[in-house]
Amino acid sequence: MKFFKFEKEKIKEFLINLTHESLDSPSRAASAVAVGIFFGISPFWGFQLFLALIAASFLKLNRIIAGVSTNISVPPFIPFIVYSSVKLGDIVLSKILHLDMFIKSNGIMKYLSDSILKYVTGSFLLASICALFSWILSYFLAFILMMKKKDRMNV
Repeated sequence: MKFFKFEKEKIKEFLINLTHESLDSPSRAASAVAVGIFFGISPFWGFQLFLALIAASFLKLNRIIAGVSTNISVPPFIPFIVYSSVKLGDIVLSKILHLDMFIKSNGIMKYLSDSILKYVTGSFLLASICALFSWILSYFLAFILMMKKKDRMNV
């Protein structure tokens, strides 16, 4: 039992050190969160974590923060993400889908191609907007954490 407790504390300390290594710069921590949020909402279903880790490595950001941030697309949020993406795509593309297209012989394919275009366009727009807001929010949180860390070191 004591062995498992020791290992659990060691793992916790390891993860804290990994996440705090980027807190020396709030902008880098915020950028890692924004990369994770962007890829978490983007339409690369199934590859979001992989792509976020590649982007974080390429940009020399904290991979753990970026990887954890991709988990915004958990199953309870997926309907909201997809609906918001399609609506944003509809606004951007200024098209309105009509359900009477199902009656025509090629209507289903036209409807699906329009819907996919709206979804992809909207999801990249939604991902960009959410990444921007998450960068702003996480920048201020990381800045506050950095200031508290400096205050503790000075005391």
